[in-house]
Amino acid sequence: MEQPRFPQYRRSANGLNWYRIDSDLTLVEVQRIGRRYLVHRLQAAAYPEKVRIMALLAMENGHVEACPAEEVERLLEAAG
Repeated sequence: MEQPRFPQYRRSANGLNWYRIDSDLTLVEVQRIGRRYLVHRLQAAAYPEKVRIMALLAMENGHVEACPAEEVERLLEAAG
């Protein structure tokens, strides 16, 4: 299987979460809560965290979809 090029960008189907996947082990998530945006940074160490990143890359079960890089980067800048 071919290795994906990074970063990869995803958003949740419900439009409340955006992801920048920087590698197989690192992830930045922007989460909308009301009118606020929170940024979470994940360095996967445990197996469940690694599986989460793999699932985001694979876009399994229709829960996430690809999105433009500009969309995620704009939200990251706005969230600080």
